[in-house]
Amino acid sequence: MILADWLTLGEIGFGALAITPILIQDKLNRRWIKRNELPKRPLVVDEELPMITVIICVLNEEKVIAGKLSNLAICNYPRNKMEVLVIDTGSSDQTMYVVEDWIEKAPEFGRLVRLLSTTTVAGKSAAVNLGLAESHIDSEVIILTDADSRLAENSLKKITSWFANPEIGAVCGHQQPIDYDGKIMENPDSYRDYYNRARDAESRIDSTPIFEGSLAAYRRKLVNSGVIADSNADDSQLALEARRQGLRTIHDSDLIFYEATPYSALAIHTQKTRRAQGLVRHLWRNSDLMFNNKLGIAMMITIRSLFLIHVITPFLFVSSIACSLGLLLTLILGFPTTPLSFTFSIINSFLLIYAVIQYYLYLIAKTPTEKRRRFSSSLISYVHSMFVLVWVHVRISIGLKSHIWKPIKEIRDSIVLYDKSKMKK
Repeated sequence: MILADWLTLGEIGFGALAITPILIQDKLNRRWIKRNELPKRPLVVDEELPMITVIICVLNEEKVIAGKLSNLAICNYPRNKMEVLVIDTGSSDQTMYVVEDWIEKAPEFGRLVRLLSTTTVAGKSAAVNLGLAESHIDSEVIILTDADSRLAENSLKKITSWFANPEIGAVCGHQQPIDYDGKIMENPDSYRDYYNRARDAESRIDSTPIFEGSLAAYRRKLVNSGVIADSNADDSQLALEARRQGLRTIHDSDLIFYEATPYSALAIHTQKTRRAQGLVRHLWRNSDLMFNNKLGIAMMITIRSLFLIHVITPFLFVSSIACSLGLLLTLILGFPTTPLSFTFSIINSFLLIYAVIQYYLYLIAKTPTEKRRRFSSSLISYVHSMFVLVWVHVRISIGLKSHIWKPIKEIRDSIVLYDKSKMKK
């Protein structure tokens, strides 16, 4: 066979190997959701609710932290059974002053809030460890939530009531995206739907090892050992620690939290890179679970599937892209072709033109909604995610870390608008 034929086979073969596992897994997820139920969430009266510690880790969150505290203040959890730890990780803006001012102006709830700081170690994971160490001795449940997320009035009660079920070790919520204008997004992107469906399915057959840190709760006695301080994915680290100790870790799709999503390509890429690096490290650290069934067959299958889709598949996809570009180059340089390789060369040409047009349309888009639509379409989102996952493997291999996050301005601006809309009501 000539070079063009080998490149054609590579494009087809690597592409099929990259896409097929994702399609099969999504079909299985849909089937598992239909055939399996989540564990029962007990109904718990206020007198039976446990003591909780709510941890908010902050870095330069002066725009949104007051709104976060006000949001927690409207939650109907018994005041004598909760505390809030705001843990600063090296803010250079007025975050700490804003918190202190809010505490002073809201004495009824402010007395429940403590402001702490990681003076020697930066990063959210270090802040989580400090929060675990400083939490009230009687706290039975640790709740992580972000400064830029917002909870419903009954969220704390609802997530905490899960722990009346002795099978449950950790629970996380379900994101409802907020648009750039502060309004609830009506049509979230397909990637988010796929992600939520996977977490829901994993929770129904056993447990999900991937958590949403914007609203996540843990049985305190299971997570006292903390997380790796110079890493990220602290929410998922704690979840899998709870699962390793024999209890289930689930995603409750009815437990809604509100969180803004970025719309510019740079912000989307920044957010995806940080989250992907945490996820990849998390999977590699727990890769031992792929080869034993000490947590059950279902959990072993879940870890294998996640490893295949997030670690192996991206390299197969990039290999397919490399073959397609090589095939296109053979056409440009006048190398010999066959009917099959020539056909794929033409198809690749049209796909390349399509990508260029989509990027141009993104550049000239006049509204944030249009920008997000151009960059977050199913195809582009998938391609981007695959390249990001390969890129984070490169970052990890050369020692680059992402455990210190920086707030994304457009997300904070959207949350400010969301808070203002709530105040008007």
